[in-house]
Amino acid sequence: MSKDQKIVLGTVLGVIILVGIGMVFALRARKTTPKTYPADKGPNFIDVTNYPAKMQEAYNLFTKKCSRCHTVARPINSTFAPEEWRKYVYKMMRKPGSGLKPKTAEEIIEFLIYDAQHRERKTK
Repeated sequence: MSKDQKIVLGTVLGVIILVGIGMVFALRARKTTPKTYPADKGPNFIDVTNYPAKMQEAYNLFTKKCSRCHTVARPINSTFAPEEWRKYVYKMMRKPGSGLKPKTAEEIIEFLIYDAQHRERKTK
């Protein structure tokens, strides 16, 4: 066996060992269930047919982006005051994989504030 073949064989065996170790750790990792909140159990849509066209478009953006990390029921059924939405959305923007950029976040915030001010919430 040549020196080059030994290097290739050693590299391949090293990769196989590392993958095996990774699999062992992955299989031993705890399986956690996603957190659920009371708001997750409410309606998962808003009837925006009476909202301005710009807000209807923002609603579509909101449902697309926010559903990447949690149910859309969570923000829909949250009782944040209009001024609290900015802080909340920027917190979500910092989470890995959120896909939110400042411009997108601002459009979503604008929708959430509009919705908080215009949608009638049913209280239990």
